[in-house]
Amino acid sequence: MRHLEIDFNRLPIPDGWQEKAQQLTDSLLAAKDEGERSDIINKNQEHWKAIKPVLATLFNHKCWYTEAPQAGTDVDVDHFRPKKRVQETLKTTVPHGGYWWLAFCLQNYRFSCIVANRRRTDVETGKTGGKADHFPLCEEASRAKMPTCDLEEEQPILLDPLKATDVQLLEFKPDGEAMPRFSKEKHARKFSRADKSIEYYNINHSDFVRCRIELRDYIDKDVKAAVRYFNKLETGDADNDLAYEEAICRLRKKRDKKEPFSSFSVAYLDSLRHKPDYDGVLDGVYI
Repeated sequence: MRHLEIDFNRLPIPDGWQEKAQQLTDSLLAAKDEGERSDIINKNQEHWKAIKPVLATLFNHKCWYTEAPQAGTDVDVDHFRPKKRVQETLKTTVPHGGYWWLAFCLQNYRFSCIVANRRRTDVETGKTGGKADHFPLCEEASRAKMPTCDLEEEQPILLDPLKATDVQLLEFKPDGEAMPRFSKEKHARKFSRADKSIEYYNINHSDFVRCRIELRDYIDKDVKAAVRYFNKLETGDADNDLAYEEAICRLRKKRDKKEPFSSFSVAYLDSLRHKPDYDGVLDGVYI
């Protein structure tokens, strides 16, 4: 997961989209009960789907949660705060009816792959994940229950790619698995947020882990090449110098935010940065 700095007020949204969104929101506010609100939401799903191409371009057609590239696959516009119900409250005395007033709010949308957004069981690991209508909070008592509530009072457990401090709670093992950056013993809340996000966003789905391992192998190949070329820089061989530059550029590109699974590439390359075997070799990668 990488931080996305997005100004929703400056997005190239379709003409009339915002005006209709406001009309639909007004209809929801005027609805007499939950059933009427549900009908309005169900009948107007195409409205948020219309914004999907705009959201896709903001992260090079990658899922905002998993960084998996989305080409030729189904994708969702996820409502970060669920629009119709909240799974964590279904067994309570008064289940939460969802953040229905945000159903047509652009700022509540996240571009998501179906593995992260829909409940799925990984056939290889047997683990079930997917955000769906989950939205756990650190303190349930702070949950917003109506449009007049201050959302800033909530403390969501799930990490939000739009928050720079959230994405920093994740890190990666060399074997491609994501893990909490902080320990459970010393930082229980930070650990829980990262741990639950890995589960609900399916970040360690076997397909994604496999892609990260393949990416690691490509990185290792370029690192070895860079070492070989670096050791010959004093020979004055122009072809060698060019080959070294190209290897460094390929590694730099792997760190680019728009590249698939770039957060893993950053973590893995950072782990190599100060190893004695690569002293000076990879300096250009981090500029």
